[in-house]
Amino acid sequence: MKMNIVATIAITTAALAASALAQAPSGRIVTVDLNRIFNEYYKTPVASGKLKETADGYTKEQEEMVAQYRKQVEELNKLREDSEKSEYSAEVKEQKKKAVQEKLAETQKSQRDIEEYSRTHRQVLEQQTTRMRQGIIKEITDVVNKEARDAGYLYVLDKSGNTLNSVPTVLFAQDSLDITDDILKILNKNKPAEAPKPEEKKTDEKKSDKKPDKK
Repeated sequence: MKMNIVATIAITTAALAASALAQAPSGRIVTVDLNRIFNEYYKTPVASGKLKETADGYTKEQEEMVAQYRKQVEELNKLREDSEKSEYSAEVKEQKKKAVQEKLAETQKSQRDIEEYSRTHRQVLEQQTTRMRQGIIKEITDVVNKEARDAGYLYVLDKSGNTLNSVPTVLFAQDSLDITDDILKILNKNKPAEAPKPEEKKTDEKKSDKKPDKK
């Protein structure tokens, strides 16, 4: 009796599974390499270049602040050295001591300003980088989603990602299922023409200025 019940359950489960598969929507499962798409999308290096320019500007400004701080430290050390000379009267020593305290306060303020500048602008750069990545990723996923809908794909899997256990999300997929190149063609179809390098431009100008040989 128990065997009959087990057999009935097994048959019923198999039938339900077969029914579910039969009712599943038809379509292919394809893969993309989102990491490669992100890196080869023409807008990525453009955005990265702008971020680098901003970061370089911050670095230059901070280096100027640090140079000014070091100069203040040197001045402070000289004032301390001078204030310790024995030939000064008590009144002069008091004046020197006051000058040292004022320069110390100025130096400490500069140090705090540098730390605050570094912290604030690091956060600004991190926020700008996050917005840049999110914007580009949204553009990429919008194109992937549209392509999937138009082509009737069932699933689009990112084969560049890993699970929490550092295992590839997609363990195996045939190359024929990869639509990375197709997505890149769509994304890069409006890529602006690159300007010729100065050396190439100069060579082209020399060629155009060259007089034709007389026969």
